[in-house]
Amino acid sequence: MTGMRKVVFFLLAITLITGCNERGDQKKGTVPPVVEALPVEAVLIAANIVTEVVVKPDPDGDPWEVEKVSGYQGEALVSNIFDRIYDGTLTVFDYHSGEPLSPDDVKEIEAEFSNDRTLIGKLSFTEDWYYDPVAHHLHKRTRSVTFGYELYNNLGKVYAYRAAFRADLN
Repeated sequence: MTGMRKVVFFLLAITLITGCNERGDQKKGTVPPVVEALPVEAVLIAANIVTEVVVKPDPDGDPWEVEKVSGYQGEALVSNIFDRIYDGTLTVFDYHSGEPLSPDDVKEIEAEFSNDRTLIGKLSFTEDWYYDPVAHHLHKRTRSVTFGYELYNNLGKVYAYRAAFRADLN
């Protein structure tokens, strides 16, 4: 290992050890997320880029749209985020204003969609992308996810999505 890498790993270890103290925005007893260290040679190629994924495309529409998300199994993500909102361990934010939403605010949003989380048909991720030219690898750091509820027209087809809230992931 080069001297510079040893220094970086030492600093990373110190950061992880000292960073494990309780943060002010976390409840006692929770564990802060562990984020894999980026390689030293990684270069930021996109900051705050938004990637939108329609996770419930129209099955009668473009077959490629259906195929792209055939491996999606995001129910655990959706359920966990709602569980954490309601148990008070996660604060989410209004998509438009950025203001924090209370659990009661989120319950009102859910009620607008008959408490049917299967109507969340779009996810928007805000990410930072890093490229490691040595390993020829792309690393993504997801900052947040926004849930989009399906909105239907008078023919029963999805015509748009309503942003429910933004959940910060780091």
